[in-house]
Parts: sequence; structure tokens; C-alpha cells
Amino acid sequence: MVEIIELEDREDKRFWDYVLRDVPYNFFFILDLKQYPEESRFFMALENDCIVGLCLIWKNHVAHVRGKNEDVVKTLFTAIPKEIPVKQINFEYRYKALLKTLIPNPKHEISMHRMTLNKEKILPRFPLDKPFTQRKLTEKDAPLIVKLLAKAAPKFWGNIKASAFTFDENNIYTGLFDGQKLISYTLVWIGEDAAIIATAATHPKYQNQGLATYLINESIHTMMNHTDIAIIHVVTDNEPALKVYSKVGYEVYATFVMVGI
Repeated sequence: MVEIIELEDREDKRFWDYVLRDVPYNFFFILDLKQYPEESRFFMALENDCIVGLCLIWKNHVAHVRGKNEDVVKTLFTAIPKEIPVKQINFEYRYKALLKTLIPNPKHEISMHRMTLNKEKILPRFPLDKPFTQRKLTEKDAPLIVKLLAKAAPKFWGNIKASAFTFDENNIYTGLFDGQKLISYTLVWIGEDAAIIATAATHPKYQNQGLATYLINESIHTMMNHTDIAIIHVVTDNEPALKVYSKVGYEVYATFVMVGI
């Protein structure tokens, strides 16, 4: 019988032994407990006192549900406290059929690949043979990032504001400029166990020039100064992005489905 309990002890050895066995797969469970402990809740599914599934609820509105089989996933999903106003659920792609029975009429649905790159597979740095300049971005550049994102991916980033960005030692922003115009950028988050390219965007007028490939490879080298695992997420039908990430060494590690409720 599966028992659901909430994680109360942040140093729970059982939890850490479980998630650290597979850092890329459990990335957000590790990240959020370390970086956002006051904004995250964790529920564990136990069977014979062993963890067989986890549920992470971030900032009261995004839930990540993982489990060894459909019964565990369904039990975790139904155990989410009703008072939590969850607006988005993230499941493994293999449970897509189950997801349709639990949430038959989602507001939206997106499938995402989690791609990973290990340190031994990184490509050497290569020159940018374009008349553009590269520099680290600071908080003063936030309005330029907002403008670029709105142009590059209005569906996802059309309503983002400058206040949404965090500038600290863990978040590294790198941009390419054509004169004073920001034309491509990446945001890298550095953690103890892994790093992730949180956002990457290129202005539509400057796409297909190798800028994203160049800047992502630069970001990979930045990440690998701190960790051995680099992660990125990409929508499964975004063929141009998949091509870029594969070109610099990324491989699909897992696939997830996110639905709005």
C-alpha cells in the first residue's frame, strides 16, 4: 500500500539518497529544495518505507508529479491538498494517457524534452565570425531582454516583465549585440549538482546565422566551470531548437507533459 507523507526535514537522508541517484531526472526537486525551500512543498510516496514517487509543489501553483507506475502517480496527484491553487501539472510523458483521465479538459498542454550534456562531451569553443559584440548582461539590461523575448517567442514571453529576472551569482546572462541592439541571449543558472540554460532566445531577423549555436556553446563552457551536468528544456516540436542543442552535444534524457488546469 502506498503512503503519502509531506517532507518535513530538509536534511532527510532518505529523500536526498533518492533524488541524487538521478540528478538530471530529479533536477527540480533538488533545485527547489535548495534554492526555494520556503516556496516549495514536497510529498513522498512510500511503499514499505521506500520512496516510490515524489510530488513537488512550487510557489503554490506548479506541481511536478513523478512515480514508478500509474498507481503511484495517481495517488500522488489525488493527494495534493485541495487548498493549494495548482494551475499547472507536470507529468512524465509515459503517463500521458493517465493524465487525460485525471485532467480531461486542460487549458493548455505542452510536451517538453529535458536534454542533458555531460562534461566529457562538450565541444571546444569556436569563434563568432560575425560583426557582433558579446558581453555579460546586468540588471540594467533587463528591459532589452524583455524586448528580445517578446520578439523571439511572444506566445511564451509576450507578457514577461523586467522584474521577473533575478541577477545574482547563480544566474549568468550573456548577450550578443548588433551595435546597441540585443539580438541573442542566454540565461544560465548554476547549481551545486547541475546547471541549466533557463532561457535562450534570438531575434527573428538574426536567426539561422549560427548565433544561438555559438552562444549556447559559450554558455555550456561557463556551466562546466562549475558542474559536470548541463540541462536544457525544449518543446518537443521545436525542430530548430532541437537541431541547435543536438549540434553542441545535448541529448534527450526525458520527456514531460505540462498541462494547465
